[in-house]
Amino acid sequence: MKKLASVFLLLLAVSTFSIAAPAPGEDVLAAIRAYRQALIKKDVPTLRRIWSDNYSFVNAHGRIRTKADRLAEIESGHSSIDSIKHEDEPTVTMHGNTALVLSHVTIVGKYSGKEVSGEFRSLHVWINEDGRWQLVFNQLTPIEK
Repeated sequence: MKKLASVFLLLLAVSTFSIAAPAPGEDVLAAIRAYRQALIKKDVPTLRRIWSDNYSFVNAHGRIRTKADRLAEIESGHSSIDSIKHEDEPTVTMHGNTALVLSHVTIVGKYSGKEVSGEFRSLHVWINEDGRWQLVFNQLTPIEK
């Protein structure tokens, strides 16, 4: 009976650990979801925290924007995202404290005053410093049909 109880406790401990431990990359996926919600809500304070100081963005029109550029464009209304829909689950590749995230998204909105609606490949480069994910680079590439 003691042996059975020991096995049961071991199985319980293992199952509890596996439920509590997130899958590799799950925390960066949560950061992406929070980031995309902040974009849609135009939540400038949250975006300011998410984007690293040296953040760069290559938008859907091929323009390179800095953190300061993006914040100014969102505050002025020159950039706004109405919706972002995942067409498939993002792929996360970890390299130490850096995560490369590739996804297929449909976006409706505008960047730098120009309308943008369609399907895109989205590449994000995130760095985890002191337990917090920050976005250092992202690029959108239109998908031709």
